Amino acid sequence: MAPLLGSETPRLWTQPLRELTPDTSKGFEVIDFAERFCRIQLMPWQKWWLIHALELLPSGEFRFRILLTLISRQNGKTELLKIVSLWFMYSGRARLVLGVAQNLSIARESWEGALEYIEANPSLAKMHATTRRGAGDYQFLLSNQARYKITAANGKAGRGLTVDLLILDELREQKSEDAWKALSATTAASGGLILPITNAGEQASVVLNSLRDMALTSTDESTGIFEWSAPDGAEITDRAAWAQANPGLGHTITERVLASAAATMSPGAFRTEHLCQRVDTINTALDLQAWQGCADPQLTLDGLRDRVAVCLDVSPNHSHVSLVAAAVGQDGRVRVDVVAAWDSPDAARQALPGLLERVSPRSFGWFPGGPAAALAADLRTVADAREIKSSDVAATCMGFAEQVMSRRLMHRSDPLLNAHAAMAVAMPSGDGWRFARRDSGNVDAVYAAAGAVHLARTLAPSVGKPRIIVAA
Repeated sequence: MAPLLGSETPRLWTQPLRELTPDTSKGFEVIDFAERFCRIQLMPWQKWWLIHALELLPSGEFRFRILLTLISRQNGKTELLKIVSLWFMYSGRARLVLGVAQNLSIARESWEGALEYIEANPSLAKMHATTRRGAGDYQFLLSNQARYKITAANGKAGRGLTVDLLILDELREQKSEDAWKALSATTAASGGLILPITNAGEQASVVLNSLRDMALTSTDESTGIFEWSAPDGAEITDRAAWAQANPGLGHTITERVLASAAATMSPGAFRTEHLCQRVDTINTALDLQAWQGCADPQLTLDGLRDRVAVCLDVSPNHSHVSLVAAAVGQDGRVRVDVVAAWDSPDAARQALPGLLERVSPRSFGWFPGGPAAALAADLRTVADAREIKSSDVAATCMGFAEQVMSRRLMHRSDPLLNAHAAMAVAMPSGDGWRFARRDSGNVDAVYAAAGAVHLARTLAPSVGKPRIIVAA
């Protein structure tokens, strides 16, 4: 199989106003600068980005005032920022380049890399005047008075500065508008270019989400977007989606790395970092897109009564108790349904015996190492109750997530189960993970569902009626 190469062009992008040539885009000049002075061969996507990002108006001004770029991690973003910053300085296009990230160490990565290019090339080094390092002050100056300074993103960032090129790295980390308001104002006097560049974020990434929505819907031609991302509905294992979201695939990142990440990262983290897709919460334990794909509102457990397993779980504050059933169908897919829910352990204690008598499950289980221990004295009286030990909890949770991911699970889209599935966060446990109980809202329904699925999948086969063989 031929190696998979990343897509040169983004999935979503603002179209140019006219044909892009050396007369209508400074990108060609930057590519030449990178090859001649930085001695670097840019990747196809980086060249494409430069040509389109640095489009010129007939007046000679840059077309874009704000250009948002979304791209997955490990695809050569930092290298591109170094080249752009240096060209703006050496060409005289910028008196001040300001690099911003959520902390100085991130911003410093590009800044230090730009200095390394200068020090490695005599033609660049002869214009290097001074460098400051330390006490939170990182900047270097060229003999043409062009300066490259870095800062952390906060409400005071950039105050009093007039910036010609503002680079906002990892914009997804800005969870309030304070830094954006302060920083975007620094380019007002100069008419400078603002380049936010990041991978996708989560619901809390308010600046990124607002800017992206504006870029996709705005008729303002000075605001643009280039987004390398997987299409909506793409599976985590979709190789074509990997190529669309990772333009550096085959250059800076490999399929093997992505396959490993898909198998070990939480679905939310993989989608944001490697598929460049927005998610509600990055650390979601379940792939919520796959979860939605498993829904079947018409689902019942009718016809599977002889193989039903149920599991009970309790929230840490004892404000909620869930009882969920699961059964494996003839097609090998496991059906899941909520049997009952209560707002206190005492309510569950009173109702549980009658429910179990009516459902008559093949197996009943609970997690003795979790909050359900509050009902231990009652649950241990249930005939043949199975205790899912602490050593098996990670396998139970991860197995449930795998069944969701592979679409081998079906559920009725019960509002309670949907809500708890959306709140389930992965917490490391040994070499695996389990659903986090603290600071993630109630997840007892998804714990009960995972336990029921685990019990249903590990049930011993039904013996059935004995066969009588009569000798001839």
